[in-house]
Parts: sequence; structure tokens; C-alpha cells
Amino acid sequence: MIQSYINTPVALAANNSSVAFQTDCIRTNSCCGCNSWLCHNQGSAGYDIVEGGIYRINFNATVSSATAGDVAFALFNNGEMIPGTLMVASLAAADDYANIGITKQIRVCCKANANITVQSVPSVPTPTTPATPVATQVPIIVNANLVIDRTC
Repeated sequence: MIQSYINTPVALAANNSSVAFQTDCIRTNSCCGCNSWLCHNQGSAGYDIVEGGIYRINFNATVSSATAGDVAFALFNNGEMIPGTLMVASLAAADDYANIGITKQIRVCCKANANITVQSVPSVPTPTTPATPVATQVPIIVNANLVIDRTC
């Protein structure tokens, strides 16, 4: 298991940026170079799962933006959005806050690996006309927490 967090506000560079977690506060059998199932270097965005199994990913954060509008995040596996993980917050004004979160289980096949990241998403479907995307704002993220746990 690994738990990482961000406490202070971080303005992402763009509305399609990865979130780099600065601090790993809990690690159990998840160290780089020690034959574990997970590798993460503090300050990086990627979490490398290198053993097959079922993994539970839990992410939650408080988000904002310098501009009113939508901010969106999702979990990604090897650069592809994991289905069912899109999180969107609509901010009525600049510097408003909203909470987002998701829990998702994924399967990593034997002899495969997964590089898990949390990324902002540049556009989201319009609820009433899904074929017409809405551009998102550049997000600010604070009080973020990411946990990856091997369940079997």
C-alpha cells in the first residue's frame, strides 16, 4: 500500500497536466528497487505497478481555479483514462473550492505493468449534448490524497 498527499495549493501548468505527489506518508511493500509491487518516487506523478493483481485506487482532493468554469480530473493507466474515473467540479467564481473523489479497482495482468497517474482533463462532455465538449479551466489542487492498495 502507498498513501501520498499534497497539502499546499498547487496550480497545475495546464488543463491537461499530471499531478505530482510530493509526499508519501505510508508505504508497505512499495519501495523502488526492493522487489515490491509498486514504485513511486516522491515528487513524481507516476505510480508503477509491476505485479499482476487487483488494485484499489482511492483519490480525493479539494480543487479550485483562478477562473470560473469546470475543472476535471481522472485516473489514467499507461496514458489512457480509466473508464468511470472522470471527476468534474463546476466553479461559479474564481477561487471557489469544490471536493472531488473516486474509488476504482483495476486489474493488472500477470507479466504486465501499469503506470497510474492522476491528471487534469482538458474537456468534458456537455451534460445535455454529450457530443459537444466543454473546455475546462487550469486547476489548482490542494489537500489531495492518493492511496493505492493491492487487494489480491
